[in-house]
Amino acid sequence: MGIPRDGTTVGAQGIRLHLRTWDAPRPRGAVLLLHGLGEHSGRYRPLADALGRRGYSLFAFDLRGHGRSQGPRGEVDLFSRFLEDLLAVEEVMDRQLGAGVPRFLLGHSLGGLIALRRLQTASAPFQGGILSAPWIGTALPEWLCRLGDLLGLAAPLLTVPSGLGAERLTRDPDMMKAWREDPLIHTRVTARLFREARRAQREAWRMAHRLALPLLFLVPQDDHVARSSATEEFARGIVGGEVRVEILEGRKHEPFNDLGREEVFALVGDWLERRTGPAPGAA
Repeated sequence: MGIPRDGTTVGAQGIRLHLRTWDAPRPRGAVLLLHGLGEHSGRYRPLADALGRRGYSLFAFDLRGHGRSQGPRGEVDLFSRFLEDLLAVEEVMDRQLGAGVPRFLLGHSLGGLIALRRLQTASAPFQGGILSAPWIGTALPEWLCRLGDLLGLAAPLLTVPSGLGAERLTRDPDMMKAWREDPLIHTRVTARLFREARRAQREAWRMAHRLALPLLFLVPQDDHVARSSATEEFARGIVGGEVRVEILEGRKHEPFNDLGREEVFALVGDWLERRTGPAPGAA
């Protein structure tokens, strides 16, 4: 699908959000993507190309404080701002899609946590959700997490290193180099964002029973950012909905940018096709 179509919309508090859309001709489905902490939606072009070949459009945007969107880097005053921004982007997607096109929500890491909270609030208009290494358990000692909570109260705008680094995200040397050289990537996070994310994590666990639509969890086995054991426990504890858990052997935190990513693209594409039917003319 190549170069995305760029645009903007206005989110909560008047923040301008940068949009990217990879359009498939006569799409048989559409995916709305939420990226992770410190990165941006432009990094998902290979996924967009893979889904586009199967007939799916990919809508994405840079979260506030990320990429080309407005806002202080790595900061949010309330986690609910992310959800308000998402609703604004959903309105743009609805205007651009034809009636009856199935919609799916895909979130990675921080975006996975946002996606879970969105689907727990109200699943419509989505027919399913894809959660890639969702940030529902932090791969840090509990004492350090509690210190982050305290800093979120005492010094909310204090910025600290996020702890993200190329070697923790992927095993692919080319992707490591691209991450290090990408001017839109940042590695800072405010104590307030960390505290708000921790609060959202607790709400996600408390409301796990509200997830009653088809879900695909992608769980990298060697994830040192989002705790894989927590993701697996969360996913396998969901009752009342169709849940598939894929343990990705040897993979690091970013399965869409790690070695063997074509296999992950195929997993996602196959899962989508089971909900929309194969492409016209497919064997």
